[in-house]
Parts: sequence; C-alpha cells; structure tokens
Amino acid sequence: MNIDTQSVDQAVSAMTEILAAYLHPEEVRLLKSQWQRYSSVSVKMMQQCILDATRRYPELQDHKSDIRKAFWDTLQTSNSQIQEVDDHSDIIDTPVIVSQLVLAFYSVIEALRSQLTDMENHNLFLTMHQTVSQERTFKGHSIHIKQFLEGGLPSVPDDEYLLNNLVQLAYVCLCDVAGPVEADEMMFRAAQATKQSYPKALVEQLF
Repeated sequence: MNIDTQSVDQAVSAMTEILAAYLHPEEVRLLKSQWQRYSSVSVKMMQQCILDATRRYPELQDHKSDIRKAFWDTLQTSNSQIQEVDDHSDIIDTPVIVSQLVLAFYSVIEALRSQLTDMENHNLFLTMHQTVSQERTFKGHSIHIKQFLEGGLPSVPDDEYLLNNLVQLAYVCLCDVAGPVEADEMMFRAAQATKQSYPKALVEQLF
C-alpha cells in the first residue's frame, strides 16, 4: 500500500465517522467502499464525495453545510500527510495540496451561502461568475464560481490578493442581492464563523 492509498484510507475513514451520525452503518459502509477507490486526496475528490452522499441520501441535504465543513477539516488534516510519489511513471492524478488560506476562503463562502435562500444564492453566484469572467483582476485564471451553485468547490488560486478580491466581489454582489446593511451583517457573521476553524490573522487576510 503506497502513501497515496494510505492518505485516502485515512481521509475516507474520518469522513465515514462524520456520516455515522446521520446514516445507518450499512449505508456508511457502502459509501466507504465507493470512496476508497480514489487514488489521491484532493478538493475534487472531496466535493465528489459530498455530492455522492447527498444525492444518494436526500435526508442529508438539511445537514449539508455541517457535513461539508467537517469534510474540509478532514481534507486539511489529510493534506498534511500527503507526499508526492515519484516512481518515474506517468502520473495522471497527482495529489492537490490545498492551503489553509484557500480552505478558509471556502469556509467564508459556505458561511455566506448558509445565510441565503436558494434564489439569493443563485443570484449571488451567477453575478459573481459573470463578473469574474469579465474583471481584468482575474484574467488568466480559470475560476468557475458557478460550481458553488452545484454544491461543488471551484479551484481558486492560492493567492492572498486574488482571494481577497473574490471576497470583496462577493460583498459587492451580496449588497445587490440582500442590501448593504444585511450584506455587512452577513459578512461579519461569515468572518466570525470562519475564525472558529482557522487562525484569526489568516481569515483577516481575506477581508
């Protein structure tokens, strides 16, 4: 068993422990056997696992936010154990290391999403997606904000300046969706919620 497989096993075991609070043991076992087929721990793997679980068991939808946050924490822990293995062969799916700053950004967006209705979320992320594709600040970066609408996690640059700009853009779009006063309160709550899981100084880099 190589390092990548061990990392997947560790991440999947931690994730199934999270789901044990919501699902029957046999249902958890089925998901575990499915997820253990992944070759590496990455954001893509984690978002697919969340989609697998919530599509197969609709009753998890009400707990999706808590489950996603717990999965992200698992990803952060697992990433500290991942090493690239170079066996001089063609590597198709190499591990993706996700920084705490990027994970904190995802946490901020999730905290904002949880405060909005489905229609408000649709309007927020659609406007953000259209703006990102037009803003010169994000030229040269492929950021598919609309993936947030599908419960996914779009790949974003591990860059403090660009992530700060994305958060500021979220605020501007939120003002259009909910109004300036409510937008201020939502951003404050999102920051406070994220500081519960990540260092205060790190979170403040995003705002």
